[in-house]
Amino acid sequence: MFDRDVDYPTAVASYDDDGLDAAIEWCVQHMEDGDMLTVWTALKSNLGNCPKLERLVHRNSNVEHVTGRGGGYIRGKGPVLMAWADMDDIGKLMRFGGRATRALCVIPAYDEAVRPWVSAVRPQVLGDGSAWEGAVPELDPVVVEAMKGLTLTVNHNNTISAGYEKDMVVSALLALHDAGIEMDGAGMQGWALAHGWSGKNPERLAKYVDDINVGKRPRCRPVLREDYIGRLRSRAAGGE
Repeated sequence: MFDRDVDYPTAVASYDDDGLDAAIEWCVQHMEDGDMLTVWTALKSNLGNCPKLERLVHRNSNVEHVTGRGGGYIRGKGPVLMAWADMDDIGKLMRFGGRATRALCVIPAYDEAVRPWVSAVRPQVLGDGSAWEGAVPELDPVVVEAMKGLTLTVNHNNTISAGYEKDMVVSALLALHDAGIEMDGAGMQGWALAHGWSGKNPERLAKYVDDINVGKRPRCRPVLREDYIGRLRSRAAGGE
């Protein structure tokens, strides 16, 4: 068993002059000797849409541009500035560059694209923070306990689309649904990212939840004890 929580500093920045300036300064402040500042965009052409970031990359030898389309591999240890990202992008970064990431600042593609991640991680807010002032519904405590158990049980190097990992995840989600416990796919995806799930697994988790919420029942082999929901409820109530 091990702790998978994201343990490096995080920030979210608005896409305006103040937010961009603050994001760059924040990343620079988190650099150490020999570090590389990585600017991430989904496509290579995206960089040309922001002259300030383009100048940052082209004028500094210790700044590198990587793209999600190109794999998103982070080659040098240091802070990462993700521009116009969503939660699926963050999952890809954590899979291919998580160990090299010293700090992470995200400029969202749009506010709702990362709101569950912001709610779960509570990053430092840079620039205009008005988008994050509204209350965000919290996950049901029983769902949180289920997510904690899955985080410790599944092999995160494997996909949750097949094998034992799928059986565990889908069995748990179906049990929660059948017990009448409300599940929020996007919220659970944000929680998963905050607790070390990476690659496409957070995205696949949300898809399972959304499918189950509309009545679909993904196939799986039952692998849970009969008292699974009762034990989750006990933990949520502080009984274990």
